[in-house]
Amino acid sequence: MKKPPQCSFFRLIVQTRIHPTESLDKLKDALRNVIQHSTMNIEKQTLLVGRSERIDSLVTIYEQVRARQSVSVLRRMLMNNMDGSTTSFLLNKQAAAAGAVALADTERESPLGAFRVHIQCDAIQQVIDWLTYAIHKE
Repeated sequence: MKKPPQCSFFRLIVQTRIHPTESLDKLKDALRNVIQHSTMNIEKQTLLVGRSERIDSLVTIYEQVRARQSVSVLRRMLMNNMDGSTTSFLLNKQAAAAGAVALADTERESPLGAFRVHIQCDAIQQVIDWLTYAIHKE
């Protein structure tokens, strides 16, 4: 794995709606499966929010998009959703519960919605490049 870029400011926020039929513990486990080093809290009683200020929180995503050959899909999403120093993408919640990173184009692709992953960094293009270049020479 190529070393992640240095950001003087980095923030990762992952959000998902908590449906009445979902177990909060299983939802937290699903988030931990795909995002490392995050703190979690409940907002407005219906929203699970994970936060991290460490770029290495994205390592599982980095590794799995390569293993699943979905680097170009993630790059398209990140570039299309880039706004200044921020970008975002969606992860399938059910796949995350199984420990897998599966990208989603819309919330509707998963019956219970998706994890919305927001990345903010002063060097956002370098973060996108790190996450999505298919082959890195070590």
